[in-house]
Amino acid sequence: MNLAFNLEDKLFWIHNFLPEYLYKEMYLDYFNNRKNLNFEKSGVSWRTYKEELDNMSTSFNQRKNIPLDYFNKYHTFIRHQRFVNLLNCKFESHLRRFKYNQHLAWHDDKGDKRIYAATYYFNHRWGESWGGEFMFKDKSGSGFIPILGNSIVLVKVGLTHKVNANLKKTHDRMSIQTWVNNVNVADQEE
Repeated sequence: MNLAFNLEDKLFWIHNFLPEYLYKEMYLDYFNNRKNLNFEKSGVSWRTYKEELDNMSTSFNQRKNIPLDYFNKYHTFIRHQRFVNLLNCKFESHLRRFKYNQHLAWHDDKGDKRIYAATYYFNHRWGESWGGEFMFKDKSGSGFIPILGNSIVLVKVGLTHKVNANLKKTHDRMSIQTWVNNVNVADQEE
């Protein structure tokens, strides 16, 4: 696990996030079962235009409390990575898929308890002209993160970002989207 990029502690791009065996296990499970999963339009909480909503990504397990087997292992690695202290946080994850021309518009992920959002990339091959990049902008800088398998982007809530459209008709952009929530004393007592 190594830090490839850090934008003033608002964005962390980490390469080789999971051990190779776990990455392969999760990738093969997702890839082999993707046609059997009931992907639905991703829920968004920001204002957007109808034509953008029509081309939003799809999600499996978003807003549902049905954990996939490997989410627990994955959450352990997020909790214990050494770049951001997330030891006392709660994680909500779902699978996300961007088919051809699907994207997410500019947003900042603000939520009641949310402190970070994480995007974990599955695709082990992705051409640089295929789109799907993670774009970000802030008063301290702007840029993009390309898709690289077994890497993760941790974004502090408030940093404006979007996902460019997938331009490859034959390849879905596959990821895990995770909301990292602050846990207060009342939440721990439940």
